[in-house]
Amino acid sequence: MARKPRPLTDTEVHDRLYAAAEALGDAPGATTRGNTAIATARRALVMLQLSLVKAMEESTDKLDGVRNQD
Repeated sequence: MARKPRPLTDTEVHDRLYAAAEALGDAPGATTRGNTAIATARRALVMLQLSLVKAMEESTDKLDGVRNQD
């Protein structure tokens, strides 16, 4: 039977968000739709990183800029 993975700490979550952003690199998409998708993904990952750090500093479970967290 497969084991459930252990929950990630906030720091581990941040590290993975950072790694995901780094993995996307900075090259533009070759098409408008590809560029739109990758640019949006980059912005979303940065926003999530910043929101997580802010929430950690404020000791809150709510991430700014993320809706429906309940």
